[in-house]
Amino acid sequence: MILIKIIYSLLVNIRNFMYDKEIIPIYQSKIPVISIGNITTGGTGKTPFVIFLANYLKGLGRQPLIISRGYKRQSTQQILITKNHKYTAKEIGDEPLLISLMCKGVDVLVNKKRANAVRWAEKQDKKYDCIILDDAFQHRSVHRVFDILLINALQNMNSYPPKGALREPFKNVRRADCLIITKGHDTKSLSSLTDRFKGPVFRADSSFQTIGNKNIKQGVSFCGIAGPHLFLETLNSLGINSKDHIDFKDHQKYDEKTLDSIERMLQKNNETAFFTTFKDWVKLPKKFLNKYTGVCVDMSLSIDRTADWERFKKMLSIRLQQ
Repeated sequence: MILIKIIYSLLVNIRNFMYDKEIIPIYQSKIPVISIGNITTGGTGKTPFVIFLANYLKGLGRQPLIISRGYKRQSTQQILITKNHKYTAKEIGDEPLLISLMCKGVDVLVNKKRANAVRWAEKQDKKYDCIILDDAFQHRSVHRVFDILLINALQNMNSYPPKGALREPFKNVRRADCLIITKGHDTKSLSSLTDRFKGPVFRADSSFQTIGNKNIKQGVSFCGIAGPHLFLETLNSLGINSKDHIDFKDHQKYDEKTLDSIERMLQKNNETAFFTTFKDWVKLPKKFLNKYTGVCVDMSLSIDRTADWERFKKMLSIRLQQ
């Protein structure tokens, strides 16, 4: 295990060195590009923040394009997701589907090769005036005018998986233009993390709402996300009693075997109601949703503190003019 970590760390450092020295080319787009990413393996609220930022830009009258790799999708070709599309999570990935549902009037482009996706956007006759790269902190093939890094201070950022959550050394936060703390605002480790960063640090606050029958307060639950314990804490904060729970892996595919395990849990607890995240909800087949009473929990992120929000808006505006 130690040898694997050493090899992984070496490869990450070599790759970043090659980008830093421009040995690997970085494409500079004519359209301003914003990157939103993590330095950890997930669980920072990246998707809700992409939704928040895209809707804010759309509200300003801008025409953003969101580019996502479509992790765990079954298709391989580039797919443009527009209004009233009929794509499923299997075709485009759970996160692009979720983003498209929550960002009305904002196109989402699914392409593993982000530089190619950006080049495509440039050819669309000035249809898009800014681009948001989803989960792109480590994907450095495209130059960005604003590199936003989300931090969950509750995570172990001292080592790589399985013990820790780092994708690359924490010192590399210096590449970011700003940090946004999404979770763990009051943890003792937060100051030690932010003290190592010389740029602006903002705080984002999360809020949750249930979608479905709001009168249902008891059932079973399941989720396939990076921080499953936070989902259970959220259910508790909403006054929901989860009699039983299953943690699936992040980006879980809801095939027959997976659905059978959920049905067994429902039967075991003599329940017909279940609770899950919106990210999981969009992958559940209609037959399953019609058979049981489901309630999903949607998380939203925003920069609510007035001083932080004003500073962030000013910084964003300046960067988009570059």
